[in-house]
Amino acid sequence: MRQFTLLYSLFLLGAAILTVTPSCTPYKKVSTTKKDLKKLNDSLDLQQKNLRELEALRKKKVADNQIDDTASFRIQTFINNTTNEIVKIINDNTLLIGDIEVNRKDWNKLQKALTFSRGSSKKIGDKVLLLNDLINRNMVVKIDQDVVFEPGKYTVSPTVASSLGKLFEPVAKEIDQFVLKYPDFPLSLVITAKGYADGTAIVEGTPLYSSLKDRLKLQTSNPDTKELNKELSRARAEAVITLFKQYTFDRSKSGGSVRNILYLYEGKGDSPPDPKIKSYNIDDPRRRVVFLFWSLFPD
Repeated sequence: MRQFTLLYSLFLLGAAILTVTPSCTPYKKVSTTKKDLKKLNDSLDLQQKNLRELEALRKKKVADNQIDDTASFRIQTFINNTTNEIVKIINDNTLLIGDIEVNRKDWNKLQKALTFSRGSSKKIGDKVLLLNDLINRNMVVKIDQDVVFEPGKYTVSPTVASSLGKLFEPVAKEIDQFVLKYPDFPLSLVITAKGYADGTAIVEGTPLYSSLKDRLKLQTSNPDTKELNKELSRARAEAVITLFKQYTFDRSKSGGSVRNILYLYEGKGDSPPDPKIKSYNIDDPRRRVVFLFWSLFPD
């Protein structure tokens, strides 16, 4: 009887060991896994800091008229979405890291969280790198209107149009280099032209006055100087975009490399093109410019 009792006790002990060992094995890795999650959270915290610095740089470039409004809005949205993504991952990981007891079900969650966080951290790092590269590039080319347009004109002569490739070359080159650098991102390209004019009055009865009034579709009222100069700057920005469309599709490799291309143009009239310059004259030639902006975004 004693021998049977001893054998039975040994059987129960063996069963207990078999029961406990599989469930206890993961506990040896829990501490390491939590440390790995903590390291990933620290890395994501650093990416948040990088995004805050990029947001500050975006605002500065907007104030200096180095980014157009559409690009600025898209960059800001991209920064906000990436920041929200980081916050969610950090919060989810923090809950798992803080758990004192981890059962088998929670252990599986911990493993999945680590795998997911590693993949997400890599993607977020790539996004921040792309944003940093984009915002720190020169995304604007200044085109002097006096070089492109004759006085009182907003159309470009064929002779001038054929030589404008040199003005567009820097933009097309930057776009091509950027697309080739980030082949894993499906990108959308935004090209925007902002036209500016000086404050000189456009005399009623001149061909320029009549054509601008016709563009404004004003039949009964007479437009003032501000309205006319704004429409003149808009017409010149439109002409630049028309030319760049032809140049991009004919000569730039990027036209077939990006998913979507958006062309925009707007007239800023007699607004100062460079906010840092406070000494513009009414007929200042520095006010007669078209800024050509470019930007690329992940879809």
